[in-house]
Amino acid sequence: MYKIPNLVYANEKGEIFDHPELKMAVRSGPYDFIPYETELIRLPKSSRLYFMPHTHPVAYDENKANMIEFKEGFAVSVFLSPGFLRLFLPAYRKTKDYTMPLFAYTAVGYLDGHFVVLAIQVDNISKWDPANYDFSCNFDKQVDEFIKNAPENRLYNQLRKCATEYHCTAAKNVFYPRWECPIPTSPACNSACVGCISLQASECCPSPQDRISFAPTAEEIAEVAIRHGERAKDPLVSFGQGCEGDPCLAADNIAKAVKIIKRENPNLTVNFNSNCSIPDNVAKVLDAGVDSVRVSLNSVIESTYNAYYRPRTYKFQDVVKSVELIKQAQVFLQLNLLTFPGVNDRASETSALLDFVEEYKVDLIQMRNLNIDAELLLSSLQLKPDEIHGIKNMMKLIKKRHPEIQFGYFNRMKKDFHAHSGFPDLRQPKKGKSHI
Repeated sequence: MYKIPNLVYANEKGEIFDHPELKMAVRSGPYDFIPYETELIRLPKSSRLYFMPHTHPVAYDENKANMIEFKEGFAVSVFLSPGFLRLFLPAYRKTKDYTMPLFAYTAVGYLDGHFVVLAIQVDNISKWDPANYDFSCNFDKQVDEFIKNAPENRLYNQLRKCATEYHCTAAKNVFYPRWECPIPTSPACNSACVGCISLQASECCPSPQDRISFAPTAEEIAEVAIRHGERAKDPLVSFGQGCEGDPCLAADNIAKAVKIIKRENPNLTVNFNSNCSIPDNVAKVLDAGVDSVRVSLNSVIESTYNAYYRPRTYKFQDVVKSVELIKQAQVFLQLNLLTFPGVNDRASETSALLDFVEEYKVDLIQMRNLNIDAELLLSSLQLKPDEIHGIKNMMKLIKKRHPEIQFGYFNRMKKDFHAHSGFPDLRQPKKGKSHI
């Protein structure tokens, strides 16, 4: 018989407990229910547990065969390790009207001596395991030593802030040096995303970092990229980061920089992450020689897209036109799908995504957890009732119809564009076996 994990809750000191009788409940969209056994895994290494102030967890009472609000503690969530996609949200009730910080809230329970979550690994985490990074003050010295060789380049000072204050692992890569090098370029954006992580109009849900305040020159950009390409292990450089607006608005500088980069190091992988809202600007970076483009969106249904992105000076059809240009240029096309249980796995959303992947021959879908308060998102989207497949079933449907499609979480070097990593494992566990 299936053992439902115990409820996990916290006291006012933040101490975390499991309840001896009440069981774990999870949420998808506005619905609470018992978790599925086949989707439970042990808490991934380097994931972080945290309690949710001003909430009570919802639990399943086996004796009453009913959901109850547990009023003697706070709800607990998990921030998953990079490379893991959450499948369900924590079930909770707020005790006051407020908007929670911009985190990716994931349901957690306790079973047979282990914390368990409903999640799936969607990419190889060998490079992005937090254990590979120094989060102590000692790393500051390494950064200062690195920057001595380019003290006038403002980009290095921005990346220093990201690496030492925000502890962005991509920014830390610059100073090791190794792997992916992020290059923020744009202080401006033409979207007003509900869950923007670099700028919020009010303090209801403060952004976790400040947006870059200047536009680096093409020469500054090229210096960082070329130096990384010369010194780093498995180097690639990426435009479009969490500490900026959208690089589509900096396309002239980026295109000029990419031409310099490719002239100096034609084999260096250059990736462009963007909302791709201005087709003419996307064409500029394509002509300059970028190797891959990752198009950020939360949905391929225009109304759902508009409700979250709140575009200011463009329309969703502009994004679609950019996608067409990317495929015409035969550049590796990725979707950065900001994923939320109960939204992206709705029947209508899944059907639209299936058609989009087929029409535009998408190469890879990066399944990224959307960081946002559930009530804020759902009130913004105003979705009509619909069947919910579940995130994992949504991925299975896509894979069944498009076996060639790849799922992932991280950007790739050119040599790995079409190399399947083996993740995610979408097979049904054999009877009597589980992922725990």
